[in-house]
Amino acid sequence: MNLNEKSLANISVASVCALLWIWVVPGTIALRHGLLGIGCIAGILLIRSHWTKLSTPRLNLIPLYAIAALFIWVGIHYRFFSLNPALELSEIKGLWLRSLAGCIMAMGFAIALSQQSHLRKYFYISIFAVPIINVIAYLYDCYLHGRFITPDIFYRFLFTKIESAYFGAIAVAVSVANLVYIFSGKIEKKTYYLITLYFLGIALVLLSDLLSSTKNGIAIALALCVLLSITILVKAFWSFKGSKKAAITVVILMIGLTALIWQGQKSFAHKGWDTLFEDIKVAIDIDKNRQWQYKEGTVEAPLNSLGVPAVLNTYSRFAYGVVGIRLINKYPLGYGSINKSFDGLQTQANIYHEHEGQVHSGWIDFSLAFGVPGLALIFLSLIAIILIGLQQKTEISLQAVLFATMLIPFGLIAEISYKQYFEATLFFIVFAATILAIAPRIHEGLEANTLN
Repeated sequence: MNLNEKSLANISVASVCALLWIWVVPGTIALRHGLLGIGCIAGILLIRSHWTKLSTPRLNLIPLYAIAALFIWVGIHYRFFSLNPALELSEIKGLWLRSLAGCIMAMGFAIALSQQSHLRKYFYISIFAVPIINVIAYLYDCYLHGRFITPDIFYRFLFTKIESAYFGAIAVAVSVANLVYIFSGKIEKKTYYLITLYFLGIALVLLSDLLSSTKNGIAIALALCVLLSITILVKAFWSFKGSKKAAITVVILMIGLTALIWQGQKSFAHKGWDTLFEDIKVAIDIDKNRQWQYKEGTVEAPLNSLGVPAVLNTYSRFAYGVVGIRLINKYPLGYGSINKSFDGLQTQANIYHEHEGQVHSGWIDFSLAFGVPGLALIFLSLIAIILIGLQQKTEISLQAVLFATMLIPFGLIAEISYKQYFEATLFFIVFAATILAIAPRIHEGLEANTLN
């Protein structure tokens, strides 16, 4: 990289890291747009400098090709298949235009981190911005109450549960990827410091999720912790180059942290875990139990097999999900709106409904918006990221793998296809895809592009 490219890399990383710190803070829309514009311009210039790698056809570019095809599909959908052209056009001019700028920003950011590894530490710190802000907000709320308060009392005055769950999941994915990379090599004294920091980072995210009472955030973070523990144990006994005691110690601490957070979630958060399966069973019978047609909270949820009303939050989301799947089957090409497709397709199908929001499952919501073809393109990109990244085995490619691995199940239970979360989802997918396309030589001296 020449001096000019180094400056562009610094600008790209600074704009993304600053965006991560203010993304969820109210009243920062103008600043967010400004940072998006700066990052997009830096991204365009960095892409131009590395255009040869990004334009030469090869397997490593499949994830990027899939996302490019998604944008083309949006245009085709609007021209030929839209069920609400005016609404779809307004989102193309707003949300999709911002998403395109975010994708360009993500490509520049990935190039910067791939070429200048010393900049990665700023990303690793900034990715924990939301959990840090959330814990500070909780401590401030405790100060206002004059005592430590339980999660059910915590007033989340900066943002809602989805922010804690979404950005927390990304932070845990990055931490787990880095820990897996560390334990893939020789463990030395200097790496104990990094292991400790990443462990504390994971603990911070879990604490933030616990305080926000977010079931999906807790679920995906704990699943990643389990994946990390299994991976470390396998490496400890089959291919480990360092101290087995260190590996086992980390696994024990991770299991203890997982058990502590799980018990805390069940003890302090809202109801839902103890009757989860009973509530799901009654929720998916949408023909018999039609409470989902009314505004959430205006009618009591149906009785589950235990003879008690299902937890309303669980009932509503699973009932909406089943309705959404039926609508996808009836309208496989989608409605055309990221934010309003569930509402619009129920109206299109003459289904009485008072709920005007989303299904609360990102992948179902996206399928309702842009159909099976749109979802297939996103999944093609994610699966290709996993397969290609596992071949590369670098620190940053493992982050891409863990992000894609996390996003697939997380998208089933979280609202990742809504407003700025959809923009963020595309940003991180393109970031991961570009990492694999631009990857430098790996530590053994082989080409990172091993699938060629």
